[in-house]
Amino acid sequence: MADWTNEISIKFVELYQTEEILWNAKHRNHKDKAKMNDAWCRISEILNISIEDLKNKKNSIMATFRGHLRKKKASIKSGAGQNDIYRPIWFLYDQMESFLGKLNDCNVTLNTEEVNIITS
Repeated sequence: MADWTNEISIKFVELYQTEEILWNAKHRNHKDKAKMNDAWCRISEILNISIEDLKNKKNSIMATFRGHLRKKKASIKSGAGQNDIYRPIWFLYDQMESFLGKLNDCNVTLNTEEVNIITS
């Protein structure tokens, strides 16, 4: 079990960010288990922490990030004033949002329903 100080957590997120294959589902090798494992191995070797502990920490960090991101987006959608928008103070939030924030944005949806236009 790793001793996760804030400094180690920050370093982990920095390394995780450099391994785009791990967090970007659109990466061409994201579904290649061997390449995914290689990326985890590189982080594991640098931090000297087991891959299992790294994955558990990633899951924990992602859950916390998603919660803060959800609260921030909800405060923006509610029509709140600039001073009322939720600003997370969690020490990893800004770092995580810098590369994951854009992945969690919803894409514009297209209306595929047929529209009947009546002309007279």
